[in-house]
Amino acid sequence: MYKLTLINAMKKEPKTVIEVAKVLAPIVGSRDVVDLLKAPIIKSDSRIVVLDFSYVEFISRSAAHELLLIKEELHQKDKELSFENVNKDITEMLRVVAANRALPKTEKPQFKAEKTDINSLREELPV
Repeated sequence: MYKLTLINAMKKEPKTVIEVAKVLAPIVGSRDVVDLLKAPIIKSDSRIVVLDFSYVEFISRSAAHELLLIKEELHQKDKELSFENVNKDITEMLRVVAANRALPKTEKPQFKAEKTDINSLREELPV
């Protein structure tokens, strides 16, 4: 399922590699499914955790969002979560979700209806 084996050549740090397809499935379709990865990621003694997406074909928008939330949570704890062997579709989904999270949230426009007398509108029109 997951193993502590690889050494990061640049940083000389051990890292935990979790094979997503073996732990979950080739299709990662929901937040609940991603939650199954959270415990081993958080409990890992390694500062660097790698999710290996070999054999994963699809990830839903909500699952991608949950992964990015976990990544942010780890970053705050001085841990690193990275993704390897990610196909084009999964890369694009992660990119789109990350971009949407990066955009500032705008306030929803508020509708302020005003009462107007029809006769006052007639007076304003040229004859």
